[in-house]
Amino acid sequence: MILYDLNCENNHVFEAWFASSSQYEEQKKKKLINCPICNSNKIKKALMAPKLKGTKKTDTENSEKTLNNKKFIKELKKFKNYVENNTIDVGKNFTEEAKKIYYGETESKPIRGETTKEQAEELLDEGIPIARLPWSSREDA
Repeated sequence: MILYDLNCENNHVFEAWFASSSQYEEQKKKKLINCPICNSNKIKKALMAPKLKGTKKTDTENSEKTLNNKKFIKELKKFKNYVENNTIDVGKNFTEEAKKIYYGETESKPIRGETTKEQAEELLDEGIPIARLPWSSREDA
Protein backbone atom coordinates (compact mmCIF):
# COMPACT_ATOMS: atom_id res chain seq x y z
CA MET A 1 0.00 0.00 0.00
CA ILE A 2 1.14 3.53 -0.75
CA LEU A 3 -0.24 6.79 0.64
CA TYR A 4 -0.35 9.91 -1.52
CA ASP A 5 -1.19 13.49 -0.68
CA LEU A 6 -3.35 14.67 -3.57
CA ASN A 7 -4.51 18.09 -4.81
CA CYS A 8 -7.58 18.86 -6.88
CA GLU A 9 -7.92 21.72 -9.33
CA ASN A 10 -9.39 23.84 -6.50
CA ASN A 11 -6.26 23.30 -4.36
CA HIS A 12 -7.97 21.06 -1.83
CA VAL A 13 -5.44 18.66 -0.29
CA PHE A 14 -6.44 15.14 0.73
CA GLU A 15 -4.87 11.73 1.20
CA ALA A 16 -5.60 8.47 -0.57
CA TRP A 17 -4.22 4.93 -0.31
CA PHE A 18 -3.38 2.86 -3.38
CA ALA A 19 -2.15 -0.68 -3.83
CA SER A 20 0.73 0.65 -5.95
CA SER A 21 1.82 3.71 -7.88
CA SER A 22 0.58 2.07 -11.08
CA GLN A 23 -2.84 1.60 -9.45
CA TYR A 24 -2.90 5.35 -8.72
CA GLU A 25 -2.00 6.14 -12.36
CA GLU A 26 -4.67 3.76 -13.67
CA GLN A 27 -7.40 5.21 -11.43
CA LYS A 28 -6.36 8.78 -12.28
CA LYS A 29 -6.45 8.01 -16.02
CA LYS A 30 -10.00 6.60 -15.66
CA LYS A 31 -11.01 9.65 -13.54
CA LEU A 32 -11.97 7.42 -10.62
CA ILE A 33 -10.29 9.63 -8.02
CA ASN A 34 -12.45 12.50 -6.77
CA CYS A 35 -11.82 15.27 -4.27
CA PRO A 36 -13.90 14.54 -1.14
CA ILE A 37 -14.50 18.29 -0.72
CA CYS A 38 -15.60 19.50 -4.18
CA ASN A 39 -15.88 16.20 -6.11
CA SER A 40 -13.47 17.36 -8.83
CA ASN A 41 -11.68 14.53 -10.65
CA LYS A 42 -8.85 16.77 -11.90
CA ILE A 43 -6.30 15.41 -9.45
CA LYS A 44 -2.53 15.54 -9.13
CA LYS A 45 -0.02 14.39 -6.55
CA ALA A 46 0.96 16.99 -3.99
CA LEU A 47 4.53 17.46 -2.87
CA MET A 48 5.21 15.15 0.03
CA ALA A 49 7.91 15.41 2.64
CA PRO A 50 9.58 12.14 3.57
CA LYS A 51 8.46 10.73 6.89
CA LEU A 52 11.27 10.90 9.40
CA LYS A 53 10.79 9.03 12.66
CA GLY A 54 11.85 10.22 16.04
CA THR A 55 11.09 13.93 15.88
CA LYS A 56 8.47 15.28 18.25
CA LYS A 57 7.16 17.62 15.56
CA THR A 58 6.52 14.71 13.19
CA ASP A 59 4.76 12.72 15.92
CA THR A 60 2.60 15.74 16.75
CA GLU A 61 1.77 16.38 13.10
CA ASN A 62 0.83 12.71 12.65
CA SER A 63 -1.41 12.83 15.72
CA GLU A 64 -3.14 15.96 14.41
CA LYS A 65 -3.55 14.42 10.96
CA THR A 66 -5.02 11.25 12.49
CA LEU A 67 -7.39 13.32 14.60
CA ASN A 68 -8.46 15.39 11.58
CA ASN A 69 -9.02 12.22 9.53
CA LYS A 70 -11.14 10.73 12.32
CA LYS A 71 -13.21 13.92 12.52
CA PHE A 72 -13.67 13.94 8.73
CA ILE A 73 -14.74 10.28 8.70
CA LYS A 74 -17.16 10.91 11.58
CA GLU A 75 -18.71 13.89 9.75
CA LEU A 76 -18.90 11.94 6.48
CA LYS A 77 -20.73 9.11 8.27
CA LYS A 78 -23.20 11.61 9.75
CA PHE A 79 -23.77 13.09 6.29
CA LYS A 80 -24.25 9.64 4.75
CA ASN A 81 -26.78 8.70 7.44
CA TYR A 82 -28.65 11.95 6.86
CA VAL A 83 -28.81 11.37 3.11
CA GLU A 84 -29.90 7.75 3.52
CA ASN A 85 -32.59 8.68 6.07
CA ASN A 86 -33.97 11.56 3.99
CA THR A 87 -33.97 10.18 0.45
CA ILE A 88 -35.50 7.26 -1.41
CA ASP A 89 -33.07 4.77 -2.95
CA VAL A 90 -34.24 4.13 -6.52
CA GLY A 91 -31.15 2.09 -7.37
CA LYS A 92 -30.38 1.70 -11.06
CA ASN A 93 -33.64 3.48 -11.98
CA PHE A 94 -32.15 6.84 -10.95
CA THR A 95 -31.99 8.32 -14.46
CA GLU A 96 -35.59 7.46 -15.29
CA GLU A 97 -36.90 8.61 -11.89
CA ALA A 98 -34.97 11.89 -12.04
CA LYS A 99 -36.45 12.63 -15.49
CA LYS A 100 -39.99 11.79 -14.34
CA ILE A 101 -39.65 14.14 -11.38
CA TYR A 102 -38.05 16.92 -13.42
CA TYR A 103 -40.67 16.78 -16.16
CA GLY A 104 -43.56 16.58 -13.68
CA GLU A 105 -44.62 13.04 -14.60
CA THR A 106 -44.38 11.97 -10.96
CA GLU A 107 -44.46 13.59 -7.54
CA SER A 108 -41.35 15.52 -6.51
CA LYS A 109 -39.32 13.64 -3.88
CA PRO A 110 -35.68 13.40 -2.81
CA ILE A 111 -34.08 10.40 -4.49
CA ARG A 112 -30.68 8.76 -4.70
CA GLY A 113 -29.44 5.92 -6.85
CA GLU A 114 -26.96 4.73 -9.42
CA THR A 115 -26.20 6.10 -12.85
CA THR A 116 -23.44 5.73 -15.38
CA LYS A 117 -21.18 8.63 -16.28
CA GLU A 118 -22.97 8.91 -19.64
CA GLN A 119 -26.40 8.95 -17.99
CA ALA A 120 -25.25 11.62 -15.52
CA GLU A 121 -23.97 13.77 -18.40
CA GLU A 122 -27.29 13.29 -20.20
CA LEU A 123 -29.22 14.47 -17.12
CA LEU A 124 -26.99 17.52 -16.75
CA ASP A 125 -27.31 18.31 -20.48
CA GLU A 126 -31.11 18.32 -20.03
CA GLY A 127 -30.73 20.76 -17.12
CA ILE A 128 -31.69 18.21 -14.48
CA PRO A 129 -29.78 19.04 -11.27
CA ILE A 130 -27.92 16.08 -9.79
CA ALA A 131 -25.02 15.69 -7.39
CA ARG A 132 -22.52 12.90 -6.96
CA LEU A 133 -22.26 11.54 -3.44
CA PRO A 134 -18.75 11.17 -1.97
CA TRP A 135 -19.20 7.41 -1.53
CA SER A 136 -20.60 4.56 -3.58
CA SER A 137 -23.42 2.29 -2.53
CA ARG A 138 -20.94 -0.57 -2.33
CA GLU A 139 -18.75 0.94 0.33
CA ASP A 140 -19.30 2.01 3.90
CA ALA A 141 -18.39 5.67 4.34
